[in-house]
Amino acid sequence: MRWLAVIPVLAALCGCQLGYYRQAIGGHWSLMAKREPVEEVLADPATPDSLAGQLRFSQQVLRYAGDHLDLPADHVYQQYVPLQREAVVWNVLAAPRYSLTPKTWCYLMVGCVSYRGYFHRQAAEQQAARLAEQGLDTWVGGAIAYSTLGWFDDPLTTPMLDRSEPALAELLIHELVHRKLYIKNDTRFNESLATLVARLGAQAYVTETGMALPADYWARRDAVHQAFLMLVRGARDQLAALYASGLPEAQMAGRKAAIQQQLRDDFAARRRQLPALKAYQAFFDGPLNNAQLNGVSDYNGWVPAFRALWQQCQGQWPLFWQQVETLAAQPAEARRARLQGLITEHDE
Repeated sequence: MRWLAVIPVLAALCGCQLGYYRQAIGGHWSLMAKREPVEEVLADPATPDSLAGQLRFSQQVLRYAGDHLDLPADHVYQQYVPLQREAVVWNVLAAPRYSLTPKTWCYLMVGCVSYRGYFHRQAAEQQAARLAEQGLDTWVGGAIAYSTLGWFDDPLTTPMLDRSEPALAELLIHELVHRKLYIKNDTRFNESLATLVARLGAQAYVTETGMALPADYWARRDAVHQAFLMLVRGARDQLAALYASGLPEAQMAGRKAAIQQQLRDDFAARRRQLPALKAYQAFFDGPLNNAQLNGVSDYNGWVPAFRALWQQCQGQWPLFWQQVETLAAQPAEARRARLQGLITEHDE
């Protein structure tokens, strides 16, 4: 019903924007129409044991997140939508060919973000092609979940459940963070906060419930993820220096291509040393352009700052959330300065 109040506003938008909202609303409602209560799916004797196990696990994680992480877990993920596809939505990212500043899109109620989501992959790829014709770097990535930021009772879907239990715990907690706190026009703040809380929350859940995992499970995952981030960060630093150099475009294009190829070579070499990096092979098979690399930074850029803040709060979630809300209330520049200061203080 809340979308009905939006319709008069949509009518005032330009045709292309109205078309985008139409597909977004239609795609969301197509999911909502297929919902089945989790309790009914669990009661159905035809439900496969593997699905039933993941559904039960999801409900346990949600209860934990509400009770121990101060997250809004009520009335969410209580329905299930079976989907025969690899992603729920496909996001288009774009950036100028010689800049790491992402293109942003602005939406009603949620502000400006650095991606544009589509419920059909073909539509996302068509949008990316149009942007590429304008001279932008583009990238299309599938997302296994999305949040309506508390406007609706989001459902579980097949792509969400098709993963290990620790990964599912992280995913659910990540999406709950968006329901608790969301800042307009600051994708990196929102996604980095959700990334950090999801990892800490999943680790705490595993520890407190005694889930059987290898003793070095998280350490190995972190080592692989940090190796991936270091590779991407190194390439981004080189590209940033190149774009600031003022070289003629022809020379810049050649050096950019060389940096991208070096990133692929560095990944191949690092993978030989750390075989578990194969999990990121699909990423390095991509174009490795500005748009794709920006996506990594949005989800991880401020994670060290939020980790430092959590440590300052001695792992006390109520205090941590209080500090985060104080940060969120600050003007954008002051917020970024504070986050950078947290990283600097932690490094010292």
